[in-house]
Amino acid sequence: MLRDFLGDSEFPDDFWQPAAAGESDIDPAPLEQALKLIETSGWEIHSFLIAKNGRLAFERYGFNRGANPADPNQVPHQVLPNERQLQFSTTKSFLSALVGVALSEGAFKDLKVRAADYFPDYATLNPTAEKSSITLEDLLTMRSGLEFMEGDQSTFGTPDPARAMMTRAVEDTPVGTVWNYSSGGANIIAEMLRVATGKTPLEYGKDKLFGPIGIDSPPWDAGHSGTSFGGFGLALTAREMARFGELFRNSGKWNGQSVIPSGWTDESVAPRCASPWGGQYGYLWWIPNLPGFFNALGSFGQMIYVSRERGLVVVFTAYMQNDVAKNNLERLIRDYVLPATH
Repeated sequence: MLRDFLGDSEFPDDFWQPAAAGESDIDPAPLEQALKLIETSGWEIHSFLIAKNGRLAFERYGFNRGANPADPNQVPHQVLPNERQLQFSTTKSFLSALVGVALSEGAFKDLKVRAADYFPDYATLNPTAEKSSITLEDLLTMRSGLEFMEGDQSTFGTPDPARAMMTRAVEDTPVGTVWNYSSGGANIIAEMLRVATGKTPLEYGKDKLFGPIGIDSPPWDAGHSGTSFGGFGLALTAREMARFGELFRNSGKWNGQSVIPSGWTDESVAPRCASPWGGQYGYLWWIPNLPGFFNALGSFGQMIYVSRERGLVVVFTAYMQNDVAKNNLERLIRDYVLPATH
């Protein structure tokens, strides 16, 4: 069963306040049905949060059985609101947000800058004409053409993960046309961001993103080179995930102040190309088959769904197989959250 922590005084929050009675205009009946489905199905959902119009309307936490081999915490336990959980690939959407800030500050001239130009030793990285043409935009849309099969971790433990990726051959041509999901390619973006700003993504994020929205010093794993991994590595609480979703729901503004340029919050979540995995892909964001939504998606069921027109931010953390997680969590939104939130 998922435990209700909404408004629990043991876990105060300086931003998220529970919606007053009638304020959120939420029908509890569909959500009770969703909870029964989760319980009877045996899905391992760790967190399930709904915010509407800037107020937390629903907050439940489940039991982590300690069975995820990718999570170093193997101790079964009740998940709590103050527990930071691995984000896996939702990290990519945070990286995308930082790219948007860097563009606005002129650290990147535009999205057409070439990846090769951010590697002074590019001549030693198996250069080719095709590879030299790879742009920041190609990497953001997973269309760099560089050889990579998701799940391959051989580059991540090397002395420099981004350079290890840059040595790989361009397999899909022409560059910029073939979608291939690549956490390895995200490491190249992270290194480009470090070179452009002079700070690691974590350092830059503390100044430009995490600090301004009240996320205090989140862990973000880095490679041996010191550059934060671009495709994974963040750990956040479910409420912190919801803060990020709320930032994008409000077109990059937080308490009336611009944190991410509104143009970027629109551009990065706009459909750029179809994905054989379902839905459309933007700039390290997903556009699912849920009308009006965009989302950040991480392995095993780490999700942030945002709908501006409905005023919604929905957060899940879980341990489920990827295809099962995507299908079932979107089903929960489609069949239960939307009817509950009108």
